[in-house]
Amino acid sequence: RDQLVGKGKDDDLDNAYELLGLEDDAGEKEIKTAYRKISLKCHPDRNPDDEEAAEKFDRLTRAKDLLLDPIRRSELDRKRKAARDLEERHAQEDAKRRKLREDLEGRESAANARSQAYKRAQEDAEARKKYLQQDMAQRIKAKEAELAQKQQEVAASVAEARDTALDSRLRVTWRGVAPGVETIRQELAEFELISMEVGESAAIVQLGSREMALRAVLECKSKKNSMPFKVALAPKEVEEPVSQVKETPKKGEQESPAETFNRAKSFDDWEAQMMADLQNLAKKQTAA
Repeated sequence: RDQLVGKGKDDDLDNAYELLGLEDDAGEKEIKTAYRKISLKCHPDRNPDDEEAAEKFDRLTRAKDLLLDPIRRSELDRKRKAARDLEERHAQEDAKRRKLREDLEGRESAANARSQAYKRAQEDAEARKKYLQQDMAQRIKAKEAELAQKQQEVAASVAEARDTALDSRLRVTWRGVAPGVETIRQELAEFELISMEVGESAAIVQLGSREMALRAVLECKSKKNSMPFKVALAPKEVEEPVSQVKETPKKGEQESPAETFNRAKSFDDWEAQMMADLQNLAKKQTAA
């Protein structure tokens, strides 16, 4: 009946070699010896309590007969080889799939490592950029503070020069006929005469310092009877002179604040020039 439904009598004997404990290249003698040894253990008469003993003994006997039949054994060997080949192909396919999976995982790992390295590089670049920005801000702030300090120093120097220049002036008034410019220069030469602003009835004389101006006043008062003009400290505000005579500094000498004060035609011009110098200094400090 089994053959009618497409099932052969040897279909359950694919493991015939394993049932007898034999290798695939076992000979006839080895087959018979193995059968006798195992059959004695599983014979139904020796295993009355085992309901499957008869079936086991029958399979063992059929396995021995199959292996002793060259045609049937050859068919079994062919089927077993085909099964091994199929299993080997499956193993190879599994190896390929495993290799593909490992390659994919390797590429993913490398891509992730590159992504992490890029991210770290971006973070490092951003941190460095932030540091440089902070450092630049601190440098600018320090430079601004330094420039402000220098501006204050220059402004103080300007104020001091202005006060010195104003305090170093004399007002010279005529006692009668106006003396010549050369006469005034000779009388005041020892007091570091810098410039004169000559008018119709008086002149404004700029000396080197306040001390020189005070000395000149005292000296001229002591000789007032012999001098063609009177001398007094000039007030802070005086009328605009008619003409101006300046003393030129000798070569190699550095201008004093009072001399700088008198480089301009008027005090307003001098102050404007000093402010322009201050602005130029600020620009140079910023550029540095």
